[in-house]
Amino acid sequence: MIVKIADTIISPLGCSTEENYQAVKAGCSALREYHWSDLPEPFVASLMEGERWKGNDVLTRFETLVIGAINQILPQIDFDISSPRVIIILSTTKGNVDLLEGRYGTPVDSSPYPGETARKIAAHFGNPNRPIVVSNACISGLCAQIAAVRALESGRYDYAVVVGADVQSRFIISGFQSFKALSPEPCKPFDANRLGLNLGEAAAAIVYQRVDKVQSGQWVAGTGAICNDANHISGPSRTGEGSYRALKTVLEDADVDDIAFVNVHGTATLYNDEMESIAIERAGLIDKPVNSLKGYYGHTMGAAGVMEVILSMRAVEDHTILGTKGFDSLGVSKNVKVSSEHRSTDKNSFIKLLSGFGGCNAAMLFTRSAGMSHPWKDIHVGISSQIVITPDEAILNGQKLSTTKQGGALLTELYREKINDYPKFFKMDELCKLGFVASELLLQDCGDRHEGTADRAIVLFNRTGSLCNDRNYQKTINDIENFFPSPSLFVYTLPNIVTGEIAIRNHYYGETSFYVLDQDDPALIRSMAEEVILQGRAKSVICGWLDCEDKDHYLARLEVVESL
Repeated sequence: MIVKIADTIISPLGCSTEENYQAVKAGCSALREYHWSDLPEPFVASLMEGERWKGNDVLTRFETLVIGAINQILPQIDFDISSPRVIIILSTTKGNVDLLEGRYGTPVDSSPYPGETARKIAAHFGNPNRPIVVSNACISGLCAQIAAVRALESGRYDYAVVVGADVQSRFIISGFQSFKALSPEPCKPFDANRLGLNLGEAAAAIVYQRVDKVQSGQWVAGTGAICNDANHISGPSRTGEGSYRALKTVLEDADVDDIAFVNVHGTATLYNDEMESIAIERAGLIDKPVNSLKGYYGHTMGAAGVMEVILSMRAVEDHTILGTKGFDSLGVSKNVKVSSEHRSTDKNSFIKLLSGFGGCNAAMLFTRSAGMSHPWKDIHVGISSQIVITPDEAILNGQKLSTTKQGGALLTELYREKINDYPKFFKMDELCKLGFVASELLLQDCGDRHEGTADRAIVLFNRTGSLCNDRNYQKTINDIENFFPSPSLFVYTLPNIVTGEIAIRNHYYGETSFYVLDQDDPALIRSMAEEVILQGRAKSVICGWLDCEDKDHYLARLEVVESL
C-alpha cells in the first residue's frame, strides 16, 4: 500500500502545512486586488510577496518555490532524497513560462522547457533519476499523485516526492482575462452570485512510500482515476461526464459511509461548479458534504491538487470539514451540501475532485483506515501499431508512406490525403495537428477506433511542453499599446489539449495524460503506458513521444499498447 509520510505548503497564508491550515480554519484569505502597469485591467489574486520568493541570479521565482517546498519536507523524512529508489514528480501548468516575458530576468541555467527545469531541481538535491513533469492543466496535482502511486506499486521506486507549484505572470493572467473568466472580487464557489475565478501562487509537497503494513493513523493513497469528458477543449461537459466517471471509479473501492466530504475543484466559474454538482449527484454523493478551498487561495493551478489534498488530510485529522469561503446561497441546479461554515466530522476518508481544460477530470480517494492495495492485473501487453512522423517522412509499421511535402506542409498533406473529414484540424496549433494526424493514421491501421469507449487511454510525452504556441501567444501581449490576447490561442498553451482533441474526435472517455521529460525515454514511456493497463484503467493506450519545436521541427513517435 502507498502511505503519505511527509507534506508541506508554501503560500501567501503561511510557510508550513500547520500555518496554512490554521489560517484557513481562522477564515483568512490571501485574495486581494492587484494593479500591474503592463496589464489593462486590475485582477484579484493571492500572490507570494517578499524578497525570499522573488528568485535570484541562480533560481527563478518558480524554482525558488519548488526547492523551498522540498527543503521543508527533508527534516520530516528518514531516507536520502538522492537515492536511486526515489522519484521526483513535478506538477505544474506553466512552470517557468514567465521567462518568455523577461519580467524577472533569466537566472543562470534556467529554461522555459519544463523537463529541463525539473532536471535542474532534481540535480539540486542530487537525485539521479529522470524527473517527471505532469502538465495536465488544472488536474496536474492529482495526476502527479496518481503517477506516484503507480510508480511505487510497480516496484520501480520506494519513495515518491510530489511537488505542485505555479507562479502567476502577465502571460497567464492575460489569458484568463481574455476568457472573461476572472472575478473582479474574491471568488464565491457554488454561490448564486459567483462571477468567476481568482488566480493564486503556491507550492506544496507530499511524500509517498510503499509499505507492506499501514500504521495506525497513516494516510493511504487510495484509488485514483483520470477521465476525459470528450466534450470541448475549453468547456466542461454539461452532464458532468468526465467527473462522474472518475468518481464512479473511485467509489468502487470506497467505504461510502466513511467519506467525510468531497473536496471539489470549485473554481467559482459558472459552468465548472454546475458541472461538478451534476457529477456529484450522478455518482450518488449528493448527501455528502462538499467544499472548495478557492476562496482562501484562488486557483493555484499546478499546486492546487497537492495543496488541497494536504489541507483536506489535516482537516480530517482535526475532525473538521472546512467551510467554503465566499459561499452564501446555492447557485447550481443540484442540491450539493456546501456551507460557508466549518463543520465537524468523525469520518476517516475524503475524495478529491478536479477538472480542467482539454476535457480532463480526475478523482482520488484518501483514507486513514486500512485502505486497499492496487495489485496489477494478470495481463500480457503488446504493441499493435507504430508510427513515426518527422518533417521529412511518415513511417507506419516500418513502411514509408508516400508523401511529397516537408515540414508543416507534410502534416497538411497527410491530413488531406489520408483523413480529410475533420475541418477543425485547420484551427489547431502545431502540436495538436501533429498528434491528430499521427493518432488518426495509427487508428486507421488498427482497423478499430473503439469509438465511444472508456477503455482506451491517451498518454503522451514531450520535451517542449507547449512552448511553440507559448511563444506565439506571448507575441500578442508584448506591447501594451497593441495588446490583443486571444482565448482561442491561449487555450492551446496547454500541452494536454492535444489529448483532448484526440479524445473529442473519437469520443474517448478514458484516461488522458500529458507528461514532460528533459529528453525522450522510450523505456520510461512504455512503462508508464503499460501501468495504465496493468492497473485496470484501460485495455489499450495510445502513447509515445510528441514534440514540436515549431511548425517545421517536430517528432511524433506513437504506438498503440494493448492488453493481449
